[in-house]
Amino acid sequence: MFDSNQLPFISAFFKISRKTFTMMFSELEKVKIHPGQPPILSLLLQEEKLTQTEIASKVCVKPSTIAVILKKMEKNRLIEKMIDENDRRVYYIVLTEEGKNVANKAKDILLKLEKEFTETLTDEEKKNLINYLSKIIIKLDEYKQKK
Repeated sequence: MFDSNQLPFISAFFKISRKTFTMMFSELEKVKIHPGQPPILSLLLQEEKLTQTEIASKVCVKPSTIAVILKKMEKNRLIEKMIDENDRRVYYIVLTEEGKNVANKAKDILLKLEKEFTETLTDEEKKNLINYLSKIIIKLDEYKQKK
């Protein structure tokens, strides 16, 4: 492994990513969903119906990955496909009642987790951290656009 003194940001991001994923996986397992599903559930709660392509674009995940996630969600009766009445080639993804229920439970779980792992930060520190991370996200997006 690299010396964390040489790569302090990469080291910190790696640790945070791994630990939050582990925590989320453990907690979300209680409502039988995977950490990749809450962004989709949340999006569908807000937007009601979206195409698979729209979902992939909005959550910044490859369409092929979204297809796998949606298949599992459909199997677990969290979502269903609804054919567009005007164009039968187009179908929308919508939440089922069970999906809405699970989406709200997942939201509560994630709110609880976020509160737990940021409880040592003041409101000002939280605000600053979000600002700093937002700047890094912008740079990562710029880097991705160059590739």
